[in-house]
Amino acid sequence: MSSYRKSSKGLLSFKLKTIPLIILSTFSQYGQAEESSAKNNAATSLAQSSVHDDASEIGSVNVVRPMVLPSSAAKYDKSGSILLSAKDGDDNKVGTSAGAKEYARSLAKDKGKNDLPIGIQLQDIQVRAKRLYEIGPLRGLALTKEEIPGNVQSISAKEIKESHALSISDLMNSKLQSVNVNDYQSNPFQMDVTYRGFTASPQLGTAQGLSVFLDGVRVNEPFGDVVNWDMLPLNALAGLDVFPGSNPIFGLGTLGGALSMRTKSGFDAKEGTIEALGGSFNRKQIQGSVGGNNGVIAGFVAANIFNEDGWRDNSPSKVNQLFAKGEWRNEKLQLGLSALYAGNELTGNGLLPTEIAQQDRSSVFTSPDVTKNRLLQFQLTGLWDVTDTFNITGQIYKRKSRRNSSTGDMNGDFGGAVTRRPNPGEQIAPGYADIDRDGLPDSTGRVANVAISQGGYTLDANGNPEQISGGFQQIGVDQDGNPIIDEVFINNPAFDASNLAIGTNFNTAVSANQGTQDIYDNDGNFVKTVPLWGYGQLLDGTFATSSLNNPTLPDTFKQAALTVWQNRSAIRTLQNLQSSLGLLDATNENGLSTFFAVEGLESGEFDAGFVNDNGFFVALNHKAIIVPVGADGNYILGTADSNVGLGKPLLILVRDPVTGVPLERNGVDFNGTSRAQVGKGTGYACDENGQNCTPTALITKTEIEQVTDGGAIQFNWNLEKHKFMIGASIDSSDASYNSAQYLGLLDNNRNAVLAPDRLGYEYAAASNPLGLNNFGGNSITKSLYFSETWTPTKEWSFTGAGRYNQTFVKNELAINSILGVAGPNKFLNFYNLGVLCNDNNNDGTVTADECPAGEILPFTVERANGLGAIGKGETEKFSYYSFNPSLGATWQPHETLNLYANWNKGARTPSVIELGCALDDTPVPATTNADGTPASYRPRSLMERRFCSLPSTLAGDPYLKQVRSETMELGARGYLTPELQWNATVYNTDLTDDIYFVSFTPDRSFFQNIGNTRRRGFETGIQGKVGKASFRLNYSLTDATFQSGFLTASPNNSSAGTLVQGDSLVASLTPTGYQQISVKPGDKIPGIPLHNLNASFNYEVTPDWNVGFTAILHSSAFVRGNENNKHRAGPASPIVGACSTIVTDENGLQTGSNCASSLARPAFRYGGKTAGYAVFNLNTSYKLTKGLTAGLQISNLFNREYQSAGRLGLNPFSPSINGLVGANGFNYNSNDWRSSTFLAPGAPRAAYFTLTYDFDLGK
Repeated sequence: MSSYRKSSKGLLSFKLKTIPLIILSTFSQYGQAEESSAKNNAATSLAQSSVHDDASEIGSVNVVRPMVLPSSAAKYDKSGSILLSAKDGDDNKVGTSAGAKEYARSLAKDKGKNDLPIGIQLQDIQVRAKRLYEIGPLRGLALTKEEIPGNVQSISAKEIKESHALSISDLMNSKLQSVNVNDYQSNPFQMDVTYRGFTASPQLGTAQGLSVFLDGVRVNEPFGDVVNWDMLPLNALAGLDVFPGSNPIFGLGTLGGALSMRTKSGFDAKEGTIEALGGSFNRKQIQGSVGGNNGVIAGFVAANIFNEDGWRDNSPSKVNQLFAKGEWRNEKLQLGLSALYAGNELTGNGLLPTEIAQQDRSSVFTSPDVTKNRLLQFQLTGLWDVTDTFNITGQIYKRKSRRNSSTGDMNGDFGGAVTRRPNPGEQIAPGYADIDRDGLPDSTGRVANVAISQGGYTLDANGNPEQISGGFQQIGVDQDGNPIIDEVFINNPAFDASNLAIGTNFNTAVSANQGTQDIYDNDGNFVKTVPLWGYGQLLDGTFATSSLNNPTLPDTFKQAALTVWQNRSAIRTLQNLQSSLGLLDATNENGLSTFFAVEGLESGEFDAGFVNDNGFFVALNHKAIIVPVGADGNYILGTADSNVGLGKPLLILVRDPVTGVPLERNGVDFNGTSRAQVGKGTGYACDENGQNCTPTALITKTEIEQVTDGGAIQFNWNLEKHKFMIGASIDSSDASYNSAQYLGLLDNNRNAVLAPDRLGYEYAAASNPLGLNNFGGNSITKSLYFSETWTPTKEWSFTGAGRYNQTFVKNELAINSILGVAGPNKFLNFYNLGVLCNDNNNDGTVTADECPAGEILPFTVERANGLGAIGKGETEKFSYYSFNPSLGATWQPHETLNLYANWNKGARTPSVIELGCALDDTPVPATTNADGTPASYRPRSLMERRFCSLPSTLAGDPYLKQVRSETMELGARGYLTPELQWNATVYNTDLTDDIYFVSFTPDRSFFQNIGNTRRRGFETGIQGKVGKASFRLNYSLTDATFQSGFLTASPNNSSAGTLVQGDSLVASLTPTGYQQISVKPGDKIPGIPLHNLNASFNYEVTPDWNVGFTAILHSSAFVRGNENNKHRAGPASPIVGACSTIVTDENGLQTGSNCASSLARPAFRYGGKTAGYAVFNLNTSYKLTKGLTAGLQISNLFNREYQSAGRLGLNPFSPSINGLVGANGFNYNSNDWRSSTFLAPGAPRAAYFTLTYDFDLGK
């Protein structure tokens, strides 16, 4: 049976009193050791392997230990590798086997434990253990570091425990080379981890480049490839390894590296740990683990409960993790079943504008931003030792997770007219009598068979026109005071209105003075001349004829009119209704048509008409019996801003008491009474009672459910000169996503709250969520892979590996494209244009007091003709194929020096969210010529308003290319002394078809293949132990750059284009570069510092007291939004338009000069980089008893103020130039808002106390 043993020290000292005894002791174990070593090389681990070759930790888990024998052993021509079959412990300091120790006792008789009978003492001989690394996600094949052609970095279980780190991201930042973290969310469990310029992040939309594995299961979630660090329990880990480069063995997504974590096993030891932590910010944590075995069955359980208020306002978090593993083994077979549960609630309130951060770093911009993560994972593993050199490993797993998030942001698109709710008993809408209760307003009708003159005047039976010329008269003066002379018409006294020229046939004139008109066909050919009949005059009421009260309407017309009336307030819907119902179709050559037009309802009168059975047009007129007017003489209901799908509905407007001009919620929309006042309004917060408020908060709720399952099998040969494996895996995932938005208010603490009773009644999203997207999708990846390491001599190793992948993706996306373009502010409830008044008292008449006051109609997608609804899902199918190879070699010219080189290629298929948000650049017609042929083309995604505004929106269905990576790495490592080891590496990784979140305008963004990017750098480290002191020093230089040019929107970048685009959809999509920046090859990728350094120093003051310090240093880095690296503090260029001279650069960015219009902007106050920083931490512990240890950790010891990340943004909490500033600092004129650099502030000094109890379960 293969079994792993461990020792507690990396350097074992054997005090040899006699040469014969060491030879005897060695030989007595040699046969058993060689046999056991062969088996262990074949199995590599029947228990988990994750220990490290540094002096601080060798032996945290079961592991094969090939040992370098003392030089004296070589004299006997014996193997240089033996398997230590005993654990180094308090009672076995020499590290020999139990059998050898017993033999020594028999020789020594009563000389004492481990005392040898011969009193000769030789020099100490130090033996360095070589740790084996599992190659690939599954167990079964392992190599020493000297055989791996890359800078593999490791953190042991002991280091994890002693660090008291909260999350893996924090741990890696303080221990590893080429690592930095960006704390965009200001939550220790939600950091972006960047390694060699590649990111593993929990944030949707972040381009991921690292693969993360837990016991061989890839934990990057299928939706977005994100990594939820809060779901990975640190106290369950036996250790972690970071493998650099595009190692194909770790599968798709491994562009820059792979993080492989192994959990502890009950076969490791029969022991347990309980730890309690408490301290600053009301942080409380209890975690414990226990494991044990009876030689055949083993169990291990770890739990972690964490709770804190957070160092920033309104930032509490709760973490609950539970891991359990059960295992069984015999001589040939080992099986394991594990389960992982996480139920967490994290609050990360994001970045702060520099202005606010300078005042109070603990405050928040807006809040809350809450994420609830749930995870349940099961895994079954197996290892079968078929022979001493051949084993088979495998696993199957199922992983189910759910993320619910609610984000509270500022409402940057607020605006519209100020409204109010009606006063008690106030009549709001015009009332129209409906005495016959047929559901239509009562009307009067006139027949349109009255002859008119050529000039358009009604004729009587004697041919007299209604009006005649009154000669030329002065009708006014021009601007210079000169008289304006024109012909005027007066009433004709001869005209007899009671004896009109009424015809019976439209084709026959009834008066000699009757006018005529020529009729032409569609080709412009003359057809005939017909008489003119009274049509327009009847509609505008310029003459009186006999009227019909409530004329009988044809059934078809009446049903159509009822439909229109019921939808009278949905103006845009009416246009389609009138056409579809035949209410706009001409019925004869005179252009007479049936119609039912409700335009003018709000003013108390509207018209309609139909053609009667005789073929003559009947003009209908409807007049309200009451039209509400305010004290200022304006109608109570007025036209507001456009409502999506509804035109401009009527609202109860609030007007300026002096000018009568409607007030605007956003001061920038104020037109004033002169051009100089445009855009300089104060805006509007709430009325004097705190009601009818302007929405200042945007609340987005999302839910993501994911199920991933899969399996893998691997065949492993551990031969003397060959370490070969071949494997296959299959991984399948299903995901669903939905999201919706609400409008709310920011309270005085800038918390976003729902307040439907306080917001203006018109906002539909105040109480009803507006759906953004629904998504369902699945993917399946099938892979074959292999790895071969050939060691022809003890100095040389050559490695070749490859992986072939097939990925099939099927998505179904249902989007709300209009909501994405317009935003929830445009979805309005509204008052009906008019109400029907019935004869409630049955007195035969309808009076104003019988009219309803008015009714509010809620926004519905039906009234908006379907706009605003989540559309029908569109199915997308994608296929990806790749073969990724790797070649490498190591050379050990000396036992203290190892050189290596490696070349590998990797691939990442686009994630579900990237495919859903991808740009479809298929050209489609944008404008047409007079003959209907296309005049211009635009990308399909833009013309169909498909775009993304993460984290809330998905859209589009194009094909994105795979990201391809190619890595070259050269390095060296070794030992300066037996206690001092070092390493140095240079690397270069080039990506082709990299995917980036590119904005075309601030509200139209997509994922797009942007071309090439590069990460290259240098990393080095040294660590060791001198006496009672141990230390580690790591430095890295990481140069991450774009290698292709592209345009992206960044409106708050000082170098962004300022040439305004048109207002129409087509014009706004014309690439002038307005508010865009031009990224060029060589520009630095944001968020990645060039220089990174971490260091640690520990000193054993006494055997029971340890003191340690760590230091983390990062240089400056560009912030997001400054991808072109050109943003600078200073005066802002004005926004310009109507320019006579326009220059376009090679990327399409346009600049203008000699411009007719110009709008000044506030200056940019802050630059586009975060400053470099250094943070120091203190860690000390004291062993109170054998198992009880007290500890103290002080983070940010010197209380440095720093920021780990940033982005460019707009701060609505800016001082007033024109706008009203609310109690929370919100400025209601968005033109006053200042561009700012938003920062991710680092946590201040904090102290935490720990009490740890370690216990042994015994036999």
